[in-house]
Amino acid sequence: MEVALECIYSCERDDQLSLCYDILECLPQRGYGPETEITGSLHDKVDKLEKHLSVVEVLEKHGLQKPISYVKNSQNSKEEAHQLMVKLCRHTGRKNPPVSASVWKALLKDLLDMQQNVYTCLESETCHQIFVESLLCSSRVENVRLAGQLMHCSADVPVSLSFRGKGHTLKVAYNSSVELVLAAAREYFNSSTALTDPCMGLARACLQLITDCPPAIQEELDLISALSQLEDFSVRILPLQVRLRSNRLSLIEECIAQCSTAYKQSATLLNLASLLRVSGDDDKRRKGQVLTLLAEQALKCLDFKASYIHCQDLMGAGVYPAWEVCSLLGQSEGYRDLEARQELLAFALTHCPPDNIHALLAASSDLQTQVWTIRPFSNSDPVTSAAIYSHIAGTSRDLLHRTTAKTMEVLTTTGLTTKAVLTAVSDHRWVKESLNYLRPLQGRGSGATNQEGVDENSNLEHQGCSAFYQELIEDPYVDPVSGLDLYLPWTIIFCCGPSS
Repeated sequence: MEVALECIYSCERDDQLSLCYDILECLPQRGYGPETEITGSLHDKVDKLEKHLSVVEVLEKHGLQKPISYVKNSQNSKEEAHQLMVKLCRHTGRKNPPVSASVWKALLKDLLDMQQNVYTCLESETCHQIFVESLLCSSRVENVRLAGQLMHCSADVPVSLSFRGKGHTLKVAYNSSVELVLAAAREYFNSSTALTDPCMGLARACLQLITDCPPAIQEELDLISALSQLEDFSVRILPLQVRLRSNRLSLIEECIAQCSTAYKQSATLLNLASLLRVSGDDDKRRKGQVLTLLAEQALKCLDFKASYIHCQDLMGAGVYPAWEVCSLLGQSEGYRDLEARQELLAFALTHCPPDNIHALLAASSDLQTQVWTIRPFSNSDPVTSAAIYSHIAGTSRDLLHRTTAKTMEVLTTTGLTTKAVLTAVSDHRWVKESLNYLRPLQGRGSGATNQEGVDENSNLEHQGCSAFYQELIEDPYVDPVSGLDLYLPWTIIFCCGPSS
């Protein structure tokens, strides 16, 4: 018996199975002759040999021949056992013509026998997962459907239904089923050359096995649907490139670039952006990015009304980064809806960076001037209104530039003068010198009565004013001087600065 065992296990050829069985039949059966510890151990080894030979027989039956020594050496290696079963299933899946469902079911039974007799290092659940994965990846729709019968396809299925059919065939758990389906679908999707590739149909068939459609499954289905819409916009791209595109908003930009009227298909492009998961799950940001692109395209096409509609959606949704396109439309002279332009500029002014405020204020002021000027002609006929609008737009813009420049000049001079006055007033001696400077002018042609009136407020305790304003000021000093001579020195001081 020892010699027979050694001969069989030392053989490295994979075509000697029949001879191994011939040798096995020559060995004495258990129970014949005296039973000793040594003979008992030898009979145990022979029993183990029978199981090893059964595995070799299964492998040979399915066209994957291995020597008996391979089975003995790999029986305790989980990794090698896993690889052997994967190889056996994939080998069966590649047969041409394809094998029938009955052959696949027989293979599953053989896998479970191998696991139970020799490869006990593996769990039976693992064998089921290997088998189902092979069915999913076999590139045949009927095998994909067969795989669906061996999986839990919904999270709502009770645990009590884990076993069904003769022999209590174990079904793959729901979470594992989702992972297997996703892996197979992604493999088919990535290997496709176009939406019409047969592999794309297999990817969809795999995904549709999971009936409750969790988010991960829905995302893959949406990616397939997105390919169809990309083709509608003449965007030719490999499915794998779509998956690997990190900035999927660029795909929306390509659609807009390919179609000059894409801005009129906002619903379609928003749906495409959702299918592509632009900006992830941030719906508000996704909508803002797409509508901004559409508003910009409409503006470039001089379709101001369509651009304004998109801008209204952006403003209503509070998409603050859209201030820029709103600013561009608000400053477009070709867009004659002045109230809409005012609304756009107001939004842009509210949300723009500080560096842009000055330019937008100037544009807003220019627009307001146009509104005030053109309002009296609002009831004129369209031709007249257009002519008036064109004339006023240019005139008001020139007027704004001139008045703004003059205002800035005056404000600059006033600022310097005020600074000089405040600096001088901080010195109390300047006040006395200024009062001495005023006295000669007060007595010039004023008479003694006027001089006495001035002395009443010589300490400057009351605010002086003309009799015309005395009711507006509490406890004022009413200046008896009727002429303007008294105020002339002060006018000179505040307009030109102190003389000293």
